[in-house]
Amino acid sequence: MNLPSVRGILCCLLPLLLCLSACQRDVDAQSGKETPAQGAAETIEEQSPAGSDAPPTTPDADENNAADQEKAMRMAGKDDVRPEAAWAPETTGEFPINAYDNYVDTGDLSALREHGKLRILVDISNTDSLHRAATQQDIEIDAAKRMARQMGLEPVVLYAENFDQLLPLLEAGKGDIIANNLVMTEERKQQVDFSIPTANTELILVSEKDAEPVTDDSDLSGKTLAVTKGTAYETAAREFAKKHPGLKLKVTEKNYVELVIDVAESDLDYTVVERQVFDLVDQFKDNLQENYVFPGERQMAWGVRKNSPELVEAINKFVRDHKLTRTSDRSVGDLDEIKKRGYVRVVTRNHPGTYYMWKGRILGYEFELAESFAKDLDVRLEIVVAPTHADLLTYVVEGKADIAASLLSATQRRDDQGVDFGRPYMKEKVVVVGEENDKIDSLDDLAGRTLHVRKSSNHYDVALKVKQQVPDVKIELAPEELNIQQIIDKVADNDYDLTIADDVSVKLEHSWRKNIKELIDLHEDDNVYVWLIREGNPKLQEAVNAFFDKKSTQKKMAVLYTKYFDAPKRTRPEINEVNENGTISPFDKYVKKYADKYDFDWRLVVAQMFQESTFNPKAKSWVGARGLMQVMPDTGKQIGEKNLFDPETSVRAGIKYLEWLHRKFEDKGISPENMMWFTLASYNAGLGHVYDAQDLAEQKGWDRRVWFNNVENAMLLLSEKKYYEKARYGYARGQEPYDYVRKINARFRTYVALLEDYERRQEVETGMLLDPLYPEFLQLSNLAGRRQPAVAATPVSAAVAGH
Repeated sequence: MNLPSVRGILCCLLPLLLCLSACQRDVDAQSGKETPAQGAAETIEEQSPAGSDAPPTTPDADENNAADQEKAMRMAGKDDVRPEAAWAPETTGEFPINAYDNYVDTGDLSALREHGKLRILVDISNTDSLHRAATQQDIEIDAAKRMARQMGLEPVVLYAENFDQLLPLLEAGKGDIIANNLVMTEERKQQVDFSIPTANTELILVSEKDAEPVTDDSDLSGKTLAVTKGTAYETAAREFAKKHPGLKLKVTEKNYVELVIDVAESDLDYTVVERQVFDLVDQFKDNLQENYVFPGERQMAWGVRKNSPELVEAINKFVRDHKLTRTSDRSVGDLDEIKKRGYVRVVTRNHPGTYYMWKGRILGYEFELAESFAKDLDVRLEIVVAPTHADLLTYVVEGKADIAASLLSATQRRDDQGVDFGRPYMKEKVVVVGEENDKIDSLDDLAGRTLHVRKSSNHYDVALKVKQQVPDVKIELAPEELNIQQIIDKVADNDYDLTIADDVSVKLEHSWRKNIKELIDLHEDDNVYVWLIREGNPKLQEAVNAFFDKKSTQKKMAVLYTKYFDAPKRTRPEINEVNENGTISPFDKYVKKYADKYDFDWRLVVAQMFQESTFNPKAKSWVGARGLMQVMPDTGKQIGEKNLFDPETSVRAGIKYLEWLHRKFEDKGISPENMMWFTLASYNAGLGHVYDAQDLAEQKGWDRRVWFNNVENAMLLLSEKKYYEKARYGYARGQEPYDYVRKINARFRTYVALLEDYERRQEVETGMLLDPLYPEFLQLSNLAGRRQPAVAATPVSAAVAGH
């Protein structure tokens, strides 16, 4: 087995997320050498290491800076590793730039493939400024890593000492992309190429909350404005300082996040950052305000070395797909923040009782409850599928989700890990599960037997209690990637001896197999299911409690319990069969063929197809639309398609029409994902009505380039006479495109999440089969905590999630 294969498996098991903090650095190459004009603000420039308080630069500053650049370019030495960073490069694939045995390559994607690596350049100061669990950086690095793997490359993250080193490293061939979301400027375009924009942002002047509002006429004498050298913030700050004589401008290598913290802690008057950075720190520091917003929006993108068209094309495809399929903002905000952004993030797992796909339909007990809860809040539902059981809790604590809902039990261990519990909504007995011919009459009969449980589950706590009463029982840890049904499967197949499960899980198993049974009730009388909510979100907790207290919710839960647990109509083999080959519909092959040709995500088109026809090729609407994609005959003629009831013809016609609509939103400053939502709205309501909605949104002060919570709201108004009378294309049934786009968006993200989860399982299962072939230090059992010796009955404090 070659080393790249090993690394591939390690990457599957240890997805270390990622990256960014949108540090929008957009500086003129010569700005660092400007001399203040007569009467302008005093400027102090520092060449000190990031975060230090060294004095201003000396005449030798240029030489020192050159030496720093040379240090970044040379091969790593033994003593170059940053002592304050807990690096584990052999498992994370992340290195300080000087601790990596680097090489020079200035070629395009085909040249990178020869090395088999994509070197991702990042500014280390983002990691050092806030605790990693509190930053956006791991999310951006995860995106870049995922992109590398899609390209068939091993991701290598290289941390530069400061932002100023990133562009020289890229140009010198010591890295392949900069994943710090650079601001796109004309000056930078002469130096590097950019991906398509990843986001729009604006720069803001940050001050303490009680500071006086700053205007162009404010007297700021005696105040200090500090910004990070080499960033877009420096350029904006220099212009700002020229308008405010007496303001002291300090240009430093200190990280911009640290400067915002300095402002919050009253150690600095002002700094300049972009909005994402401000929003990030504002979640953790109370004493901040956006005092002044600099005019004009900036576009951010990933930086690529010049003359790399293959790499740029591959990155652009990934960015389009990524922006469509994921929300990348980390947030620990309470209910007000959730309502402001317009969606609630619920993390769960792919499991027959919680969340799964069946013939294109999204089902599951927890999923249906979460849908109802989101509807109550009047927000969209964003489902996040956790790669492992333990991630259910950590995603909530770290701000990657708002609620964990996956048949999770309330335990003291979870309560101690940074979460609160919602109102209990189900109570289940806890049992020992064995195969059908096994017989256990009492706890004493467990002596010499082995219980297989995940360490992150409440069943591990129960197993420890059992061991206190029966010291000779053995406890072995099951992989965190498995769900409880898969563990029970291993018991039924004699791969595992025994396990502990809740009664509801056994009911699910009995819906398709009878060769397992409950051997003994462990009398855990306080085993109740709850939703997990992050500590510090009391309003969200109150909303969850109010939801479960409602009579309508209680009636719904009774119906759902029967539907999913007492009398499930779909057996697990049927569910698994639907996506055993990564398929969603019977027509995936046609969708993949034409989606690839016209550059659409095939899963999005399948989600739209379900919305249009529920996969019925003979469907015909009351207005005459036909086939899988419900194309009108006149539209079909315009794009050269006639037999719209033929599945392949209908798919081809629908995608050709999508492509025609999509081009109508090019070159208008609209982000890739919003271009797609506008395209879908136009498919449903007509292009003219979407144009009217954009114009109306602008009149209302909303963003005409953003669909959700902006143009979609204007679309709703076009059914009101006072608005449609003034619209160029008149009356529109605004509710239809509003619902149409939201439903396709939710279904599409669900398809993506479930298919990716299926792929993860396949990779993990392959890794387990190959495990004995690897040296002991590389085996999955050592990395994921599996197949370990019996566990002593001692207290544990591992981070967890339940059931």
